Amino acid sequence: MIALSKIALRTCLAALLVAPSANVVAASAALPSPTRADCDRPEWQQVLRPADPATAPAAAEAAWLDGRTLRWPGPTLSPGDRVEWVVQRPGQADEVMALQAAAADPASSRRAPHIADGPTWHVPTGLSSAMLRALHRSASHLRHVAADGTVRQRTEAQAALALDDLFGTAASDPRPLGVTLSPAAGSAARTTFRVWAPTAQRVWLCLHADTQAPARALVPMQFEPRTGLWQHTAAGRLQGQAYTYLADVAVRGTGWVRNRVTDPYATALATDSVRPVVADLDDPALMPAGWRTTPSPHGRAPHPVDMVIYELHVRDFSVSDDSVPEAHRGKYLGFTHETSRGMQHLSALSKAGLTDVHLLPVFDLATVPETGCVTPKVDPAPPDSERPQAQVMAAADRDCFNWGYDPWHFNAPEGSYAVAPDGLSRIVEFRQMVLALHRAGLRVGMDVVYNHTTASGQREKSVLDRIVPGYYQRLNARGAVETSTCCDNTATEHRMMARLMLDSLEVWARHYRIDSFRFDLMGHQPRDAMVAAQQRLRRTLGREIHFIGEGWNFGEVANNARFRQASQLELN
Repeated sequence: MIALSKIALRTCLAALLVAPSANVVAASAALPSPTRADCDRPEWQQVLRPADPATAPAAAEAAWLDGRTLRWPGPTLSPGDRVEWVVQRPGQADEVMALQAAAADPASSRRAPHIADGPTWHVPTGLSSAMLRALHRSASHLRHVAADGTVRQRTEAQAALALDDLFGTAASDPRPLGVTLSPAAGSAARTTFRVWAPTAQRVWLCLHADTQAPARALVPMQFEPRTGLWQHTAAGRLQGQAYTYLADVAVRGTGWVRNRVTDPYATALATDSVRPVVADLDDPALMPAGWRTTPSPHGRAPHPVDMVIYELHVRDFSVSDDSVPEAHRGKYLGFTHETSRGMQHLSALSKAGLTDVHLLPVFDLATVPETGCVTPKVDPAPPDSERPQAQVMAAADRDCFNWGYDPWHFNAPEGSYAVAPDGLSRIVEFRQMVLALHRAGLRVGMDVVYNHTTASGQREKSVLDRIVPGYYQRLNARGAVETSTCCDNTATEHRMMARLMLDSLEVWARHYRIDSFRFDLMGHQPRDAMVAAQQRLRRTLGREIHFIGEGWNFGEVANNARFRQASQLELN
């Protein structure tokens, strides 16, 4: 079946190729296969085939409106000119297809409002959805060709809406992403790895016996063309073992790249997040004593108006409290000492009517070293001196403190707040904190940041963009990442970014017994996604999880420019 589909695809494309004057290029060499050594290289990327600067566009000024339609406002066409879609796949000749002019569809045009009005184009009618899915696993661009064959302009096309259309069933697929462990023991035990990477040519799984060991295995993952999911099921329960992915992807302006990347759905991590760790959050070994039996006080605030909230930073809570053992100061375990001054204070507030402690970001964040951090030493100075600021900034990249609004992995606890950040211990320590607050009669809320990531593109701490380039981040009219939130904005209007947010919220509410969420810059997210998230938690958990959020109306999404926002204007 696979061989037949490839033959059918090649036959159809050959029929659709334009005349020889379209410069069909001879076949390029196939990409080399990795070895286990690639799992342990110090570099997080290998450029396998650099982009040709003469033909590779630097910008993405066109956009797919769905799986078959594009808009490119740039070219002004003269009689005899044409627009072509150039598809470049490793080991094959370039394929050049003449696009067909299409009447503008107002409904489709509203799907990419950041792209100016302009000519709309259809792919050839002979291309099936299966063929289009295969073509999106290639490097491709558009070009404006004059009647005499001269190439006048080139651009890439922003592909997120095409991926949503062609691979969108993954958003509602009931199979969990990330790692799942079967409940069976012995020879029947299995560990399944699943990642969404619809544009990748190939994906491999690197397996490590622990967080420090070199790779013990390199396994090719199996691709599911309908959903864009890559999967591998390994024998045994690999609890506590580490892994990464190698993904061969086309990156605009760079070329074909092999990215070694962590897992967007990682729930446990090595120190400093260098590798994800396999974790079964339902394993009793990861549950502190009383975890299953201690009731949550979520009933203290049956309605949002009943919430009385104390916002709190984990490190600030106990870092200077000498009634807490020194090893636990500034850590999750700082909350587990009920006779400490801090916990006595919170208990007194609880009795006086406080219902919720809202923790500033406690997901895995990118700016605090999880071992070896430092506290800047600031010398006394006059009020107008610039020396204190200079001393703080000199240690900024090693500072033990950060507010935490720089998400790296959404589903794993931050390691700098753990006594033992490596591997599974941070899960247990986080749960011990939640348990201690529940026992004090306090609900636990989380400050969550799904509106941006700490990095995008090919930067080291970029995760989403190195697995599916150009999909998870919100782009401007030239294809650059929007940064109105302060950092690299995410696009929760895209189906799989919305799924990531919803899945992540359920991880925290189900497995860490979080009672409420406070959303940073919630107005940068679609109202529909927020409503769907709350409904899902209510349906799957059988209890109300209160949402509060910043409903500011600004940036590229202001006044519902991209979608109906979850802003104050739309929620009241």
